[in-house]
Amino acid sequence: MDIVEENINCDSASKKFKVIKYTFSNKEDTLLLNEFSFKAKQLAENLNPVLARDSYRVRDKNTLYFNALAGVVSEFCWINQLNKKSNKEDKKLIISSTEYEDVKNQIDILVKNEEKNLTHTAEVRSSFPYTGIKNGVCKVFDIIGWYENYIKINEVRKEYYLRALFPYRVEEFKLKYDKKFDVYLAGGATMKDLEDNPNAKYKIFNPYYEQQYKTSTKYRVIEPIINASDTPEIITKILNFE
Repeated sequence: MDIVEENINCDSASKKFKVIKYTFSNKEDTLLLNEFSFKAKQLAENLNPVLARDSYRVRDKNTLYFNALAGVVSEFCWINQLNKKSNKEDKKLIISSTEYEDVKNQIDILVKNEEKNLTHTAEVRSSFPYTGIKNGVCKVFDIIGWYENYIKINEVRKEYYLRALFPYRVEEFKLKYDKKFDVYLAGGATMKDLEDNPNAKYKIFNPYYEQQYKTSTKYRVIEPIINASDTPEIITKILNFE
């Protein structure tokens, strides 16, 4: 597993947006990748047992699995990075994942400061910007916050919302997973950022996992990602409980 920090230079922005790239190789990270795969298979089965039983919908089942797999990998990378920074600064925080129960809620990370009796939550959302990481950060993708639809009017809001980007089509990720692939930790936002940022808005999405219900869900976003905090900035905010 290789970890490097990179700068994304958006043509329309004066600031450099820092991301952290994780590279996994099946030669070096076999045990870890097998663990990710095992967990993702369990999640895919539990999240949609109807698809799991329907042999005519194998493609849908596989798509659900690889989306779950991206979530598992993203969760690991964010927790790993937060723990590295926390330990380096001797923050004495406990950073861990919660149970993954709802595909719409993605992954929750708990950040605990037992000395101050404080606990915050962070939500990770992963996506596949197949046109490249620069285009994903500068133009196409958002920091995605809480959502509303006619089934769930008000979602419990998290303190932080984080992004992970896989610069591939899902089909390409399937092939690369058994060889070598990259994932980028691409910034995030606090709940307050999503409320107050001048580039924050509500946006209608129709995610894959909601298409069968033909519902529209309204998400709070900051668009594009360049207008939010970059990866070192949001890590600092999380570790300082801002």
